[in-house]
Amino acid sequence: MNALNHLRAADVTVSLLPDGRSGIADDVVDIAVGKSLVRFAIKKRQRAPFPNEIPDIEDDRRSLENFGRPLLVAPYIPESLGRALSEAGWSWADDQGNYDVRDVGLRLRQRRTFTEPRRTRRLMPSGFGSWSVIRTLIALQEDREDGLSPTELAKRAHVSQPRASQVLSALARLDLMRAKKGRWRADRSALLDQFLNEYPGAGGTERLLYSLDSPAAVTIELTRLAPPRSFVTSADVASDLIAAWRRPTVVIFYAASDLPIDDLGLIQAHGRADANVILREPRDHSVFPATPLSARVEDIEIPLADPSQIIWDLQDLGGDDRLEAAGRMRSWLLASPLPS
Repeated sequence: MNALNHLRAADVTVSLLPDGRSGIADDVVDIAVGKSLVRFAIKKRQRAPFPNEIPDIEDDRRSLENFGRPLLVAPYIPESLGRALSEAGWSWADDQGNYDVRDVGLRLRQRRTFTEPRRTRRLMPSGFGSWSVIRTLIALQEDREDGLSPTELAKRAHVSQPRASQVLSALARLDLMRAKKGRWRADRSALLDQFLNEYPGAGGTERLLYSLDSPAAVTIELTRLAPPRSFVTSADVASDLIAAWRRPTVVIFYAASDLPIDDLGLIQAHGRADANVILREPRDHSVFPATPLSARVEDIEIPLADPSQIIWDLQDLGGDDRLEAAGRMRSWLLASPLPS
């Protein structure tokens, strides 16, 4: 594990126990610094938990204590999440060289990276048609439907039937899909995580803008002025409309056609840090939900981007509060029925 190699690079002795796997602990290691020797029971995760998921892994932490001090290992753990894990009784380490490993007489801490690296290796099928199929599968409610045939999936995702079949087969090879009697159902949680890891963004053009009005007020005014179905809303404002979290500070609009931006009194921002309104004309039109999604505010329906895109945008913008908002959005998406 890269995480353990980073500890070794800090002149720490890390000994992996050959018989440490228990079915509960993925591995057991002894970590020695000077005269201190502490045994740790490792829990590996393909992604770090969102802050709101930490209570959900408390049973894992308690079970690991039977084998050693609980140590969570993931590809990347943001600074704010690291603090929350430490407060919840976890030691943790990631593949980027960030860690907080502690016990009585032992304290190892390091923060090398503050932004999550993008994956360069692609495992999922890519391309705009593929992303549309994947987003459709993520939105499928397993407890309400018995799966989809390739033909039904193609119709919902607005792609050809051969393309839908190709994507289903590729995802099945990754153990993200299963088929029964010609109908396919996704491991939606794993599929969403894989999508968030590998999606490169919607592409296209981007304008960074600033408004003296709040992003929420700009969104309401644009909805009143713009033609129907000419844009969708993402980032802070969209997340707040679905699962309220805090006052939104940034809104992203994905434009499907020309928008009356000049009527909103916006000015050009110097950079992303100064922008509170981001306007994108995407190459990937799967950011527009296959079935329109909206949230009612006052007397209008505000059009929303595909929920998986809202989560991706929150993570891409970054920040402690957005990490929490992304976790709330993820829970909402996997639990709430979407229109079909």
